[in-house]
Amino acid sequence: MEAVRPSQLTIQAPPVDPGPAKLTIEKFADGGITCLKFSGTIDESFDGKKLGRAMEGETLVLDLGGVKKISSFGIREWVDFVSAAGAKTKRLVLIECAPKVVDQLNMVANFAGGGRVFSFYAPFRCDYCDSEHRVLLELARDFEALKTMKLAERPCPSCKESMYFDEDGSTYFSYVLGQGPIELEPELIAFLAAKLDYRLGTIDAKVRVDKVIEGRITYLRLGGDLNNTFPRDKLAEGLEGTVIIDLTGITRVEPAGAAEWRSFVQAVTPLVEQLLLIGVTPAFLEKLCSKDDLGAKAQVVDLTLPYACKSCGTTSARPIEVAEHHDVIKFATAPELRCPTCKAAMQCMANETVMTVLPGLPKPALDKTIERQIAELRGRKLDKKPSTGMSSVAKGEQPRSSSPAVPILLALLVIVVLAGGVVFYMKSTAKQDPGPYGLGVATARAGTQRPVWIREGMAPGNATCTMAGDRMTCVGVSAPLASQEEAEDEASDSAIEVLMYEVSHKLADDKSKTLLTALFIPARDAALAAYGRDPQSTQARRTLHEGRHAVARTANRGGRPGAVETYWEAFDTTEGRRYIAFSEIDMPATRLAGAGKGYAKQTSALGATVVDYFPSLGWRFGKLDHGAVLVKLEHGVLQDLGLAEGYIVIAVDGREVLDATTFEKLVTEEHARLAEHGGSLHLLVQTETGDPREFSTTIAGSQVEHAPGHGTGTHDTGTHETGAGGVNVWDRFGGNRGSGRDDPTQ
Repeated sequence: MEAVRPSQLTIQAPPVDPGPAKLTIEKFADGGITCLKFSGTIDESFDGKKLGRAMEGETLVLDLGGVKKISSFGIREWVDFVSAAGAKTKRLVLIECAPKVVDQLNMVANFAGGGRVFSFYAPFRCDYCDSEHRVLLELARDFEALKTMKLAERPCPSCKESMYFDEDGSTYFSYVLGQGPIELEPELIAFLAAKLDYRLGTIDAKVRVDKVIEGRITYLRLGGDLNNTFPRDKLAEGLEGTVIIDLTGITRVEPAGAAEWRSFVQAVTPLVEQLLLIGVTPAFLEKLCSKDDLGAKAQVVDLTLPYACKSCGTTSARPIEVAEHHDVIKFATAPELRCPTCKAAMQCMANETVMTVLPGLPKPALDKTIERQIAELRGRKLDKKPSTGMSSVAKGEQPRSSSPAVPILLALLVIVVLAGGVVFYMKSTAKQDPGPYGLGVATARAGTQRPVWIREGMAPGNATCTMAGDRMTCVGVSAPLASQEEAEDEASDSAIEVLMYEVSHKLADDKSKTLLTALFIPARDAALAAYGRDPQSTQARRTLHEGRHAVARTANRGGRPGAVETYWEAFDTTEGRRYIAFSEIDMPATRLAGAGKGYAKQTSALGATVVDYFPSLGWRFGKLDHGAVLVKLEHGVLQDLGLAEGYIVIAVDGREVLDATTFEKLVTEEHARLAEHGGSLHLLVQTETGDPREFSTTIAGSQVEHAPGHGTGTHDTGTHETGAGGVNVWDRFGGNRGSGRDDPTQ
């Protein structure tokens, strides 16, 4: 979800000279939650008492990451502010406390007022590049590390060497250790994610589900990220009647979670009478509310859209009733709303993709009874069971009266429980086999034995190539995934990607090799390094997966090959079954060298020398899978256009350039036509950064006028194709194309 940036409410002393405000405060609000984001210097010009008295609501969040300095008089004003604000609100939370703020927390009594610190920055220093950086720590996540008074070294963002914690831990952590960790409610986590794009360490936890059953109505309240932990099968089991799903707490929608959700909707559609979605967030609306996603029975009852008030600087996620505003939103237009603070007109800040979903939403038809129950259920405080990720409440059951037999039964129950507890303790303390990947032992596998090409020490997410005699073997390993098919696809992508990396070292032309590898190697190295540092990072896993898939997609263009062998193993974890798959590609080394020669083959036209688009460029240009890469430019029309070596030509006058051969043909034909009749030469080009750009120049033709009865010739502006879509990577290796288990070794 995109963070909404409001207009700024500026507080400053009378300026001595023109310049930027010393202190800038941005205000965000939604329901009972308000956030103030401070940036700059807090000094005597900050009227803390006045601002504190203006606060109201359940929770006040203070974002202090931008505080650069706090003067002595500023401390006095700040203490007045937190004291006044604490009296006007029920809860005060401090996030992203800058080092200057941490210093004051350690030295000044009551600096936090009645508030509690959730996260803060720790200063780190790198001696290799003489730079300083800040690392964000969360008390709930990092408390055990903080208790050691030391922090482990981390890679420097500038030079990738190690940087160290540049403070005395016993002093710097004294306040936060005395306070202890705190947890945030799902509603507050969702607020911070939506308003500040603040990604909490707790957000990536298992999806939280609360369940209430009342007569023919089942109410499900979801919270956290919608990811591969979504309990699709568990939720779908036994659903019937009217199902209401409250999505207010969903902060982000991951691709794996979207796939699980679609499967859930398909599974329950035949079983339920109605599937009503309430509290739909922009992230969910954008990805999972198309007609195909909703199916035949799912309806969006209400949703939230981000609005900003230019008058007072307040932003808030405003609820929109679909039935009430259907006549407006069906035209992809947001309803006109007033600011809850100053009553001025607000502007909807939703992105274009979200707005284009609105016209496809059906108008829900609800009776008054359902509307009342929705209002009652969404406002209800549900009892949480800390030991589980899913709680269930059933209304209407009355406690039974006691009988004389109850104490006896209770005594027997205690004995049984104690006996069971002893057995459970013995089992839980028994040494568990962590298995090869920390997931336990494999509970299912593709075959009775592992293939010999899977070597010990192959970690999930890795890929390697080895040379044995005159053969090259490349093996890719997937990360643990919830789907066997997805795991096999990821393993196959990994094997193909590392094979293409080996091919890049075999490129016959040195200049082509230097230019092509310089384009993709930095992006590839960065993705692998990020995954190596933290294999559990969602962002690192996504970047690695998308890069490998882009390379494999290009390599497979025109027909997907099958790996020589694929194998998988399944593990039953606390989060459900997970699959790890392995794929192998084996081929003679001579074929590898042949591919290197093929990709370095050059063609020239109009002073430009080009080679085919190399699959590994997918690391840099994830959306491309074809084109001609400029490796040499001499004086001529194309150099005069402003092209440069390393640019990729992807179309000539609207006709697709599949490879170097089609580039030579198209650009030569087009230039010859223009040289005779005149006109503009248009090239669509991918430069080193950004989206593709069009380069054009006008060419004066030698034949300006034509005699009557003589045509000027025709120009086919359609796509020029060769074969079934260009040269396939496996053609270069001498393999076959097509589906099934094509074998590039033969």
